[in-house]
Amino acid sequence: MLELPIRDYFRDNVLVKRPYIQREWCETAVCDPIRREVQADDGRIRHWIWIDALDRYLRVVTLADGQTIHNAFPDRRFRP
Repeated sequence: MLELPIRDYFRDNVLVKRPYIQREWCETAVCDPIRREVQADDGRIRHWIWIDALDRYLRVVTLADGQTIHNAFPDRRFRP
């Protein structure tokens, strides 16, 4: 799997605050999501993937380029 670019914010804040999130999961979500949506307000893109280890969906947000990872978190409200 290719290594996607990440923002400093993601590395220094998100991964520190949520150490259970694996970068590989985020890259899989971006490369092969079950759903992808563009946010109307800023053009960032949401990607979702099911993670067995979390027993829920992971939402990964990229910048508008669709590659640079900005945020990631378990999404309790997502329904496929």
